[in-house]
Amino acid sequence: MKFHTELDILYEDHLCLVVNKPSKLLTIKTNDPKTFSRNLYHQVYEYLAHRRERPFIVHRLDFETSGILIFAKSPAMKERLQKAFEERRVLRLYECVVREKIPCGKTFRTRLCLSENRNSFRVYRDEHGREAITLFQSQVALSIGTGLKVQIETGRKNQIRLSCLENHWTLIGDKRYSGDSARRMYLNAYCLSFPQDIGLQQCSFRIPTLWIEDKMCNPISLGEGRQGHSLDGAKRSR
Repeated sequence: MKFHTELDILYEDHLCLVVNKPSKLLTIKTNDPKTFSRNLYHQVYEYLAHRRERPFIVHRLDFETSGILIFAKSPAMKERLQKAFEERRVLRLYECVVREKIPCGKTFRTRLCLSENRNSFRVYRDEHGREAITLFQSQVALSIGTGLKVQIETGRKNQIRLSCLENHWTLIGDKRYSGDSARRMYLNAYCLSFPQDIGLQQCSFRIPTLWIEDKMCNPISLGEGRQGHSLDGAKRSR
């Protein structure tokens, strides 16, 4: 009997499971009873339980964000993958759409220090917080704004959303920080690439982009001839 699953599985072997998370789905459950089974981890857990395997959470995506997530199938692989994230050896590419018109080809590097309020779960700028580095490249002019390629060097909660805000951009659908009421948040994680020495049988994963064109999935270059500017949110005063 075939087990029915809602999962959009991109890749699977004995080491890991890679899935495409839809927007408006939690990665893990919260204290709200409604999320006990309405979350990605629960779906993955049930799918693997029928195969007598167990998932281990490596990283997360926000509720509103869609895109690629990898689950390890052993504690050892979980530790290897998380170490690669911590050492900033993983290429993580996103795409987003902001309402502002930004000339194509411009690049931006935004550095913030972020902390989280444990009562409200809101993330805020804090000079004593954890470093968050985000690279942006304006890619395409759209009728609703500008499609941006995004690369995160660090994996802090809400860092892309707050980096857009720092640049005075309105991330479409970001109700929490930008106050935009679009039906969905225009933020999608489309490429995840690990170093070859990590021990995975397949190291790079991608899904088709929704709003920009990026077939090569190369890192964003910030060479000497770049356009745009750099912001250091930890030092810059408003």
